[in-house]
Amino acid sequence: MRAQMLFARIVGAAALGAAAASSMAQPTTSSGTSALRATAAVAQPANTASASAPGASASARDTLREQARDWAAAQTATDAALIRIGALDGRVDPPVCGNGYRFDFPFEARTTVRALCDNPVRQYYLRVSVERARQRLVLARSMAAGEIISPADLTVRDLAGSQGGIESPSQVVGRSLRRAVNAGEAPSANDLEEVATIVRAVSDLKAGDPVQAASLRTELLPRSRIPPGAMTRADDLSRARLRRDVPADRILVADDLIDTRPVVIARRNMMRGETLDSAALEVIEMDRRAIPPDNLSSIQGLEQGEVTGMIRAGEPVRASMVRPALMVRKGQVVMLSVARAGIEISVQVEALEDAKLGDQVKLRNPDSGKPLAGMVTGRGAARAL
Repeated sequence: MRAQMLFARIVGAAALGAAAASSMAQPTTSSGTSALRATAAVAQPANTASASAPGASASARDTLREQARDWAAAQTATDAALIRIGALDGRVDPPVCGNGYRFDFPFEARTTVRALCDNPVRQYYLRVSVERARQRLVLARSMAAGEIISPADLTVRDLAGSQGGIESPSQVVGRSLRRAVNAGEAPSANDLEEVATIVRAVSDLKAGDPVQAASLRTELLPRSRIPPGAMTRADDLSRARLRRDVPADRILVADDLIDTRPVVIARRNMMRGETLDSAALEVIEMDRRAIPPDNLSSIQGLEQGEVTGMIRAGEPVRASMVRPALMVRKGQVVMLSVARAGIEISVQVEALEDAKLGDQVKLRNPDSGKPLAGMVTGRGAARAL
């Protein structure tokens, strides 16, 4: 445990320089003593000349560091992915060790690994550190390109900070993979793609037939695989008919359908400020793609509405084209109905403000000057409150 705690100290991963920081080579003398000296380039024995081929030194350095890392991981019962071995000085060209390297911790702090070679006789000192592991989400199973990640596809794993990983399921759940990803691996942002709902035909569909919900199914697909104009809701096609044949398993697009909706249109040209009435409007079925987003589908409630701009004959009437008309205007004479003891009488009063149908309006008796209140019931008419 003590060794584990000491080894967990994080130190800078760098080559030994100068006296102790640079990689060291120590040949054994004929007297059996060791002479320690820093080398810019380790002399190669004749039988190791092949190690000097282009790329051979780099390979030997990498091999030495990998072996040192694996040995240190085994000695400290630490995941090798968390072990960091300092890089050898670029000027040091370690030979291929004929009998393989032997390793030890020469110092109590265990922040240095010594590599010993008997053939040729060399030794190197490498800095070693342990990177703190962090819990990250990775794939619990290998997944193919196009698959959509669900919460069940994720598991927790200890990863070194430099290995990335997923911190939150919201980063990946519900997204599809652009490439195959192995179990235990965390997909990167470039591996992920948004998905969307599409409608697919379950069986062959014939032109002219109404669209039946039982002949369709919805599914999620990566956006890159969805054709333009694809339908996204099966329950939104109850009024649609097929414009052309659609084979089974094909994705429905807007061009496959004749989808109509009820729309209010103008029977004649109407000018701004004109009052709407049922004779000036009618409801027809129109192709859904030609309908404006704020279209009106029923005449109910439009009577006595006021046109806010010119509407041409045959044009769909949009919500932005009409507004409730003023039934009473300030200063106008209003017929006020008053009920007393079962008798209803009407008197002329003056409106003190503009009001729409159903609004409460302030009124005044022109003879007495007494203020009154009424509810607008029609054009120029109100009921006493």
